[in-house]
Amino acid sequence: MSPRFRMIALFLASGMGFLPGPSAAQYANPASPAIQAPRVTAVSGTPYGIATIEIPLRRPVLGQGPPPLRLKQPARQRYFPVSENVQVRASELPSERPLPRFGEGRLLGRVSNLIREVANGDEVQQETVARRITFLFSGDQPFSVEVVDRDGAVGSYEVRPQPNSPRRQQILLAWWAGFANHSRQQIESLDTPPWLPTYLVGMLSGRLGLPLPDWYGNTDSEVEQDPLLMTLDWISGAARVSNRVFASAAAGRDLDAPDLPAAADVAALPLPAPISWQETPSASHLAPNLSEVETEAMASHVPPECFYIRYGNFKNFLWFQDLTDEYGGDLSQMISLSGLSNDGTARLTKQLGLQTTVMGRMLGPSIIADQAVIGRDLYLNDGAAMGVVFQAANAYLLRSSFNSDRKKLANGSETLSLTNVTMPNGRGTLLRSSDNTVRSYMVEQNGFICVTNSKAIAERFLEVGKTGDSLAKTKAFRTARSLHPLSIDDTIFVYFSPEMLQGLLTPQYLIELRRRMQSEADIALVYLARLAAADQATPGYEPVREIDPLIDAGFLPLGFGERADGSGVFAAGDRVLDTRRGARGTFLPIPDNPIETVTASEAEWYNEIAAAYAQQFGSLDPIFVSVKREAEVAAGAGQAAQGDSAERRERLTVHAEVAPWQPENYGSWAQRLGPPTTASIRFAADDIVAVQAHVASDVLGPPTHLFVGIKDSHPAQPEEFDGILGSYQALQTLPGYLGAWPLPGMLDRLPLGIGRGQTVGPNMTRLLGGVYRFTGGEFSILSFDPALLTAAISQLAAEETDDSAQVRAHVGNLHGSQLEGWVNEFLYRRASTSSAAAADFLASLSSQLDVAPEEAMEQTRVILGSDLRCALGGEFYLAPADPNAPAAAPHWRSTAWGTGNDRPPTYPPADYQTPVLKWFRGADGTLTQYSNRVVADLVVEIARTNSKTGL
Repeated sequence: MSPRFRMIALFLASGMGFLPGPSAAQYANPASPAIQAPRVTAVSGTPYGIATIEIPLRRPVLGQGPPPLRLKQPARQRYFPVSENVQVRASELPSERPLPRFGEGRLLGRVSNLIREVANGDEVQQETVARRITFLFSGDQPFSVEVVDRDGAVGSYEVRPQPNSPRRQQILLAWWAGFANHSRQQIESLDTPPWLPTYLVGMLSGRLGLPLPDWYGNTDSEVEQDPLLMTLDWISGAARVSNRVFASAAAGRDLDAPDLPAAADVAALPLPAPISWQETPSASHLAPNLSEVETEAMASHVPPECFYIRYGNFKNFLWFQDLTDEYGGDLSQMISLSGLSNDGTARLTKQLGLQTTVMGRMLGPSIIADQAVIGRDLYLNDGAAMGVVFQAANAYLLRSSFNSDRKKLANGSETLSLTNVTMPNGRGTLLRSSDNTVRSYMVEQNGFICVTNSKAIAERFLEVGKTGDSLAKTKAFRTARSLHPLSIDDTIFVYFSPEMLQGLLTPQYLIELRRRMQSEADIALVYLARLAAADQATPGYEPVREIDPLIDAGFLPLGFGERADGSGVFAAGDRVLDTRRGARGTFLPIPDNPIETVTASEAEWYNEIAAAYAQQFGSLDPIFVSVKREAEVAAGAGQAAQGDSAERRERLTVHAEVAPWQPENYGSWAQRLGPPTTASIRFAADDIVAVQAHVASDVLGPPTHLFVGIKDSHPAQPEEFDGILGSYQALQTLPGYLGAWPLPGMLDRLPLGIGRGQTVGPNMTRLLGGVYRFTGGEFSILSFDPALLTAAISQLAAEETDDSAQVRAHVGNLHGSQLEGWVNEFLYRRASTSSAAAADFLASLSSQLDVAPEEAMEQTRVILGSDLRCALGGEFYLAPADPNAPAAAPHWRSTAWGTGNDRPPTYPPADYQTPVLKWFRGADGTLTQYSNRVVADLVVEIARTNSKTGL
């Protein structure tokens, strides 16, 4: 028995009276501080005083100690509390201390400390000796505060501020370090925009003259980025970009140019020259007779600079809409739930004034022959430039239906107007509100009707209808239709033209995208500043709400709203709008907001991007994706699981191509695969995951196949993969193998010589680290399990297939498998972390800005522009007051956590199923890189849980 476990046994025996124990005097730890009364220190000041309350513990507690302290709400004129446990190095471990006598009230605490010591080993070296809470306050008069924690009241304390104490700066800096550290932890845990902690750090830094922490506005991977990757971040709206823009706005200066005042840059330079793109290479080698290629009539009315999503018929559109509705209008929820609801599609539908009614579902197929979504971008969260084009089966009925709906909307709201508009190539109508939440142009050309939120798209639709210079006439689109003809009859066909992709990289688009992010940050800052001002308002006075007074009071930085392009934000009652772009979420489409002048920093920023792209890309390659559905498929061979036979399944066949493809644009990424091959590895029948790739490299040698197979199992827990040693130990438990064919010696060239070892049997060697290698029949396979190797080699074979590919992958039906539980648990833990962080965010609104708990959800929506959502699929609610702890701080729970739980359970509840496992029933995919195009194919079976169409 180990000394520590023996100590526990002896200790318990002593506690039960079997062994004599020491006296209380003998038990006292001479190195521990004597028990003292709580110590309160407060220093007044401008704009804030600072106070700290330190509460000694009766006895030191090994490890982290008690839960955080809070100020009981409402705590008027007491701001931004920071709680910490005062810790010292443990003078001796619990197992080294004398045993207490039974009945003196210390038994359970000692057992707890001993068990904690055994569980954590030598890592436990700190003990908590006191609790401390530090906070800011206003005024210079004495006051009392009530301190609470999650378990209830801790105590009431009198605070008597002292003026001009030399300790003020020392206490303030200690508080600032703790506040900044807590804010960083909150930012890192959130999967929603971290705007509240970022704002508070930026605002308080300015008001108190304290330095911004080094991490402020950065991310864990903050490095000097390649301009190409940086541009992708901007185009995709990556969180780290928008968060840095927000941090700059909150601090009142550009973090990328900290020495330049916010208002110093003036838009006085002309728009930079766009990137000089070359013409898309000829595709005659792919489609020699482009003039004879059949294209759909719809494409003849689409401008070439627009993306193109064609449904083919109204029935296909309804299928896609129903699939989207099953996941709350956001298909990304098929994989996992995020902390914010994504209602961009719903906003766009409302903005266009298009609603699918029950009658519309019934009559749609009789009046709509074809339907497509077109647009210049996909910025649904900010305000996209998009529209819908309808090919009428009955133009009169379709036109009349739309006009009737638009008039009804206009007549039913005082904020909407419906007017006739005249454009260079035709006429139309405009349904709009002043804030752009409704902005809908409707124009018609030759039996095709376009409803769009962009005037530029409406004008181009009419122009293309007259000139014929449409998407269908471009060589790239005709090449796509040659490779993927209309006869395939796709459910959905998506096409991104070179003109559309290049349009995203014009100075107009990228610079306006930067300005949009600035506007979004400014709007959120005003909402946050209002809350901070309300929290710190003098009792009996109305809180400050207008922008200029918020700046004067220090809740917004100096120079706020002074933008180089002359735009800004303004308050319209409770709402905050952009003077040029309108309401957040439905900003004026970028093509409708032309830019004429830019600042020197904007020009420098864009020119750097343009130079990088011009150097690496002569032109951008077109991309098309098709989806074809097969309804009511039977469960695949070997894929049926218990209960699956009653499922209604669909098989989706997804085909994607980049054609023509210019491999020189992609550097080394285009040189890692060997040539396409019809040879394929046949895996063992019980491999639930199987991946193979035909690869070539200077390290691994000539082209050969690398493959990986994983048996159905329950692998090590996700946390066991932390660190190098942990990952190694976890991989040892994974029943899988890595192999090569037809060059077994390829594994000998793996780094560190891990492919060579000592012979332990026929064709079997044992390698470094306990890995076994089997070599035979042109195969070489590695695994931690020699029995698995022996079984696998008898089933593996190379065989010819009908298609060429370099990468092939198979994932079996996880439903009912052992691996399902591991995937479910892995994704549950990620979602539970997000759910807990969101609940903490709601609580922080009350603790940091004194927002009434019942108003926290609404204020979150106002600040972030979207509803906060539980990533576990539950609903957040304010936990009822505990009658045994009426003074406990308010906190939030989710219905997904189970009854009465204050945090998500460590392991998923029995009825929890992560979103992807609800529908995924297996997939097979291939990737083929030719010299002039790249092709990807995926066949996936999905389970449908809801259907409005019965399709």
